[in-house]
Amino acid sequence: MRILITNLNRFTTSSQVIALLIPFGLVTSARIVMNARSGYSEGVALVEMEYKAGQIVIHELDNMLFMNNYICVEETLNANDSPTRFLA
Repeated sequence: MRILITNLNRFTTSSQVIALLIPFGLVTSARIVMNARSGYSEGVALVEMEYKAGQIVIHELDNMLFMNNYICVEETLNANDSPTRFLA
């Protein structure tokens, strides 16, 4: 499952995101989105982890206070998924 975490503190590292999520299950990747021009964090992380663990993370951590910011945690589409795949 691919998870989008927004409203992160600008100083949050991928290691800190992994440490937050690892109690829920295996994290296969975590990446902080950086602004190409400034080199600073956009306050967004993209995380991939097991599906069931991801569902728990979304339920438990959405609107949680993390590093002085209330974070938003939601599922996002993989790059190779198309929105029409979910229509039926």
